[in-house]
Amino acid sequence: MRRPFNTIGFRLTLWGTGVTLLVCVLLFAILYAGLFYCLRGQIDGFLEGEAHELTATLEEHGYDLRAAQQAIRLELGSRSNRDLNFRLLAPDGRVLLSSDASTAVGSHVNVPAHITEQAVRPHYRTVPRPGEPYPERTCNLPVQRPDGTFVIAQSAYLLDRMTTSLALFRRMGVAALIFIGLFALVGARILANRSLRPIGLMTATAQQIGLRVQGSGFRVQERLPRSNVGDELDRLAETLNSMLDRIERHVNQLQRFTADASHELRSPLAALRGSAEVALTRHRSADELRRVIEESIEHYDRLSRIAEDLLLLARADAGDNILRRERLRLDQAVADVVDLYAPLASERDIKISFDEPREIWVDADGAHLRRLIGNLLDNAIKYSEPGAAVSVALSYADGLVGITVSDTGIGIASEDALHVFDRFYRVDRARTPQRIGDSAQARRAGGAGLGLSICRAIAEAHGGRIELSSALGQGTTVRLFMPAAERPEPAASMPVHV
Repeated sequence: MRRPFNTIGFRLTLWGTGVTLLVCVLLFAILYAGLFYCLRGQIDGFLEGEAHELTATLEEHGYDLRAAQQAIRLELGSRSNRDLNFRLLAPDGRVLLSSDASTAVGSHVNVPAHITEQAVRPHYRTVPRPGEPYPERTCNLPVQRPDGTFVIAQSAYLLDRMTTSLALFRRMGVAALIFIGLFALVGARILANRSLRPIGLMTATAQQIGLRVQGSGFRVQERLPRSNVGDELDRLAETLNSMLDRIERHVNQLQRFTADASHELRSPLAALRGSAEVALTRHRSADELRRVIEESIEHYDRLSRIAEDLLLLARADAGDNILRRERLRLDQAVADVVDLYAPLASERDIKISFDEPREIWVDADGAHLRRLIGNLLDNAIKYSEPGAAVSVALSYADGLVGITVSDTGIGIASEDALHVFDRFYRVDRARTPQRIGDSAQARRAGGAGLGLSICRAIAEAHGGRIELSSALGQGTTVRLFMPAAERPEPAASMPVHV
């Protein structure tokens, strides 16, 4: 069973919620820090102004500390909130003047050690206020007295309002984060479901295709749905649909290949069985039995050729290495095949020509390459009328070797030329075996429809390609292109010791 916590939707929901909360927490932290430093900056500016006011009051009273203290206490007595205090401190921290009656003159206050007479900027500190739950912010400003000594004018502000405001902001932020987390959880779940809906449709469609494939041999026209918005899921559906198309083509090709192979094998097997049954119907003479055996051998040969061809094509389809490469002189190999088929061409009153060029070397499997050239020559001779001509030519350009086999035979229709390299495809309308006289040659001319398929498999195994062009009634030209090789270095002669 599928675990709900292991689904992509659950992970997307968690990721969406987590990212949203992380962004909100970072935003809250930034806002909180901005508010904190903004409030503290305002308080510091206010305290600096009050410290200068204390200095002005001292100058106004001629640095008479008692008179200045009374004036300051009188002025602060009108404030409803006793959150602001003033002190005048000696360099050692002894209180010289205080607006707060609870701070006795002569007591000591901790003063920052680096505040000296040469300091020109005020120094700010946050320190606890005795008897208060909230700390206070102090501004310490050095002041030069007329007698040449310096004192510290200190203004202090209780941070009760700032602390309360920040606590309220934190509570509101936590409540907002809880609400945003719940909202993000629901929203991320909805978005995850909407985002994964195409995958759900693709999964359901794939399951339906799988159920239909079981009874139809992969003959299914239905494909995975697309939203046509060009996103990643559309590209995934397109890729899977292309894969399904290729699989269906390969399955259909395999089915067609199996059916054609069965048909090709059934014909000689039926002929063998028929010959044997006819021979057993009555007593036969030795000549009649010999003729039956000879016909059976022809059918055995045909079965053997079909089996070998099918094995070669199957190995090529499986990606097996069907070649045994060697350094080979292509011009000599082609000349040998032309000489082999010259008697057959002469028997059919067909002229075959080959102009031997300079030496051309290839890395190839000699047996398979000769078989390829032989198949092309056999087709050219087989499907040419008496008096026709077959020519073989070699060419070399840009590291490629070209082998061209042309005939002036009956040709192939354009609609059939597109399929001549398909397995078991035979052009019965244009290349009919009835043109051949005796039955053995007629059966040979019919073939199994594997010759050009084998030619293409051998060419592709050598890293080459094969092309065909033809016109009905005008002849056919087949061109093979494959990589050339360097001429081998001659072997050094070894001294002979007698």
